[in-house]
Amino acid sequence: MKRAALILFSMFACGALGEDDPFVADGSDKVVVQEDDAFKVIADPAGKAYFPEGRASYYTKYLSAMKEPSVLSPQEKGVERVFRFTYLRSFHDPLVVRITETGDTVTARAVRLEMDQQYQPVKIVSDRTWKLDGEGRKAVKALPEQKGFWTPLNLVEEAIASSGLDGSKWVFEVHDKDGYRMIDVWTPEALVGMDKDVVDRVSGDLGKEPVTMRDFLIYKKTGEKLLEIGGILPEPDDRY
Repeated sequence: MKRAALILFSMFACGALGEDDPFVADGSDKVVVQEDDAFKVIADPAGKAYFPEGRASYYTKYLSAMKEPSVLSPQEKGVERVFRFTYLRSFHDPLVVRITETGDTVTARAVRLEMDQQYQPVKIVSDRTWKLDGEGRKAVKALPEQKGFWTPLNLVEEAIASSGLDGSKWVFEVHDKDGYRMIDVWTPEALVGMDKDVVDRVSGDLGKEPVTMRDFLIYKKTGEKLLEIGGILPEPDDRY
């Protein structure tokens, strides 16, 4: 798979480390190992569903092990928006960056979870929560508002962009005044400039008219931006 050139962004200023995360009850990195079932859907630490019915998958076990809350569920009083990026690579540890907006306060949490060779959670190896300020706060508040970002994938895009081998899954979620939305893309850099013959063939197989694929670069840029802000952007050789 040909890798697109890495798009780098400058780091924005952020506030002090060690700020309390309004969603995490304690700082323990202990992981409760779930039963050995690769496709079992796990609830969040409060027993709430992570994703809408029919859209939950194996990655709920990683979110649960990271002690991440459900973004789908109604948010706590005062929380205006929660925006989360879950980055799941075929051969490397899962990563999450979550942005929580409460009035003028913007809190970020960046987590790396170690997994074993059987893809089971082992322990949290990096967990940082802090308050963003200045340009950093302005930048992350704008990311979920990008035009067309939350437009649901059409059937052709869904077929092409929802699964693959030896790549990475990019899951974006937001919950704000307009409710909950989710976009799930497999290795977006491989979808940039997708060959028209492939798109036409998939369209024909689905009995649909040929479509123009959206610019999936928006998801690659956004995910990398969040990982960089969180200080957990992997090296180019560790993207899968």
